[in-house]
Amino acid sequence: MRDASKAGTDAAMTKGATPQTFVETAAQDGMMEVDLAKLALKKSSNSDIKQFAQKMEQDHEQANDQLSSIAKSKGMTLPQKLDAKHEAMMKSLSAKSGKAFDQSYAEHMAKDHSKAVALFQGAAQSSDADLAAFARKTLPTLQEHKQLADNLNTSVGTRTASAGGKDKAMSK
Repeated sequence: MRDASKAGTDAAMTKGATPQTFVETAAQDGMMEVDLAKLALKKSSNSDIKQFAQKMEQDHEQANDQLSSIAKSKGMTLPQKLDAKHEAMMKSLSAKSGKAFDQSYAEHMAKDHSKAVALFQGAAQSSDADLAAFARKTLPTLQEHKQLADNLNTSVGTRTASAGGKDKAMSK
């Protein structure tokens, strides 16, 4: 499993290296983050999940707007809707509820933010100065999201064993 995860982050870093691929990938992933956050706000009753989802919605909408502005200034076209891969993930999570939803959402956020950090690290080296600057500016936020997502994933995944760590995920 670790090899598959490493392969995913390596692929994400490579996608970040070319401007058009970075824009398309970051736009798809950004839309997905906002949509999943809205879904989590509706479906979850876990306060840690809701707090995390609110942050994801706010931060990713802001980053999406910035990316859109840069892309438009360069004549690049952004996707207007989720692709099949992202739609399938939305459908899969939409079908879950309760603890199963919370665990799947938290796990997905941890994995996605590992890939996002790699994608933006690759883009920070882009030949396009504006996209590289955007990536460098956004990277610390994504690294924070990754840490929060990892904490949330641990907290939600172990909640049945111990109800004591409830607020640990969002204490940062």
